[in-house]
Amino acid sequence: MKKMELLLGISNIILNADDTNTTLQKIAKFMKEAIESDVCSIYLLSGQSRDKLILSATDGLSENSVGSVSLGLDEGLTGLTFTNDYYTFIRNATKHERFHYFPGINEEPYNTFIGIPLRSRAHEFGVLVFQFRKNKRNTEMLKQLLRTVASQVSGLVLRHYLMQNEDSETKYDNGAERIETGVPLSSGIAFGEPVMVLAKLVEMTHHHDSPDEELESFNQAMEKTKTDLAELINNMDNAKQQIASNIFETHLMMLNDNTFRADIEQHIVDKHKSAAFSVRHVADKYIKRFRSINDSYLRERAQDIDDIAFRLLSHLGAVSNNTDLRENSVIFADRLTPGETATLDIEKVCSFVTEKDGVTSHTAILAKSRKIPAVTGIDNIHQKVEASESVIVDGYEGVVVFNPTPETIAKYKEKLASKELPIEDKEYACRNVVLEDGSRVNFFANVSSVLDSEKAAMFCADGIGLVRTEIFYLSKEGPCSLEKRMETYRSVLRAFSEKPVVFRLLDIGSDKKSAYEAFEDNPALGNRGVRLLLTEYQPMLENQLTALIRLHKEYGNVKILVPFVADVKEYFGVKRIAERIAEKEGLELPEMGVMLEIPSVLFQLDEFKGECSFFSIGTNDMFQYFFALDRGNPKVSSLYNTDNSSFLKLLKEIFEKAKELEIPIEICGEMAADPEMLNKLIDIGYRDFSVSPYAINELKYHLQKMIQA
Repeated sequence: MKKMELLLGISNIILNADDTNTTLQKIAKFMKEAIESDVCSIYLLSGQSRDKLILSATDGLSENSVGSVSLGLDEGLTGLTFTNDYYTFIRNATKHERFHYFPGINEEPYNTFIGIPLRSRAHEFGVLVFQFRKNKRNTEMLKQLLRTVASQVSGLVLRHYLMQNEDSETKYDNGAERIETGVPLSSGIAFGEPVMVLAKLVEMTHHHDSPDEELESFNQAMEKTKTDLAELINNMDNAKQQIASNIFETHLMMLNDNTFRADIEQHIVDKHKSAAFSVRHVADKYIKRFRSINDSYLRERAQDIDDIAFRLLSHLGAVSNNTDLRENSVIFADRLTPGETATLDIEKVCSFVTEKDGVTSHTAILAKSRKIPAVTGIDNIHQKVEASESVIVDGYEGVVVFNPTPETIAKYKEKLASKELPIEDKEYACRNVVLEDGSRVNFFANVSSVLDSEKAAMFCADGIGLVRTEIFYLSKEGPCSLEKRMETYRSVLRAFSEKPVVFRLLDIGSDKKSAYEAFEDNPALGNRGVRLLLTEYQPMLENQLTALIRLHKEYGNVKILVPFVADVKEYFGVKRIAERIAEKEGLELPEMGVMLEIPSVLFQLDEFKGECSFFSIGTNDMFQYFFALDRGNPKVSSLYNTDNSSFLKLLKEIFEKAKELEIPIEICGEMAADPEMLNKLIDIGYRDFSVSPYAINELKYHLQKMIQA
């Protein structure tokens, strides 16, 4: 069938449409016959949650699968097509690493997979899929034909169904005020014009015939990316942008990591893949590791890898960025990487609004460092931006007002005027905070890298309250040697040779076994932390304990923190192993403590007396488990509010019990980084806090100002 006849046939089907489902089915049947494929399927983005692709029509697969088969946006070959947003042709599809098997839909016999994104200018909304029993040739003529078909189907389907069907998407009236509540990331109030950031991967060649040429392209991209980062760092040497500079320094360190570079080069040579494809593949592998970790801060660090990949792909010609900035622009995006943020003309940006960023994301870190209001958890932002000419962003309350009325604008201007702007004064960072009762407030640092520990020393932290040791594990292909582990830990200890350094034992889940590929349904409540260390990962536990015991002899300031303890027996299990190692080595056992983050252990605190040297309350997880609330879920993260009377009562009872047992206790987590919550914790009696090193300056200033008032 000729191209024109095919397109006219599709148009006639839609023009004579009865209902959505019937018409989609007619299109699938018509196109299967026209293309001479064995299967034609249409997957559409779910109308409400917009987080799944639903099989909406098919000719060739089981009829019962329509409406019942759904894929995550990054799941299967269909998800791969949607996520990468380009034409995807795969032979031997059932053997591909991204193939997703659905029992009972009769998908097994098909060897060739072709996926084409269905999209409008503004956004994607589905995937058109063809499958063939035989391995089909990927000709340029076939590619152009299917792209044209998909373009025609996209426009007609979007106009006729997605824009007309009240059930498929919420409509937003142009000009009408609309108030949305999300999660605050950075305080402040901004008035501006919404701008959508659209950065997409363009089609990249998968295979290559010349590894030398691809390696050269990759090496050039690496050097250009390093130059970009060095220039960004040099241009961010003032106080306001110091934190952003630290992030890019971390990126530069990652680029210089031989493991990351070697993985990409090996993929180019051994797999005969293009430089761009290899960068994306290897980066996705690292991202998968980080996003599966339990610690929210480390999970967000997947953005570091994603950002580096984004920069490399840009220099390899695989990224298209279409962002037009105007004065007082409010930047809207699904999620922002620091690289995307840094490429913006920051003088024109007055706020950030995202759909998926976490409270520990780089968007939050960068926005706070630049004193720019930011909010996340606002869904369907594409449609809302299209229907809006102006917005107000309230970073204090997590509110975004689309098309505000004059009365609303006046109200928020009054609120802005009432807020005092904080004064930056670095000298406060190195002053000891002594309260009126003569007690001292100590600020320790939570660190995830050598750079973090160096910054903590620069901000005069009273020590390291938490070293997230799993970061060093996840950056490797597997367990490292004892000597390598000790050298890594020394790099943290050198910055704090005379102050306490608390190493949290590996808090990793069974979703990160040797190949890091197996996932549990709910890893946050699964085989993680001390549970895993005492079973599958006991050799690694012994290796880590040996390293820390030996380093304690060298430095004398090492402390060991046991994570995810639900029962006192788990702590004793780790301690007995540590005691055996110390006895074998003929060395002193460092102080050992318990991370209080699971409510069940709170009823066993008496049993720690004489066995435990200190407690550390992980407020992030404790709150999450106490209220059965996933703060990483944008649908409920707005409920994440530690200023809750029952939670504060719980913290008070823990403090009083620790005081009774004469066991030192500290607060570890973001709760203490909020000045208002810090005051309440101090009122309860807490004096030791472990927070981000970048928050110490502001917190000390806050307390000094309060004392002087």
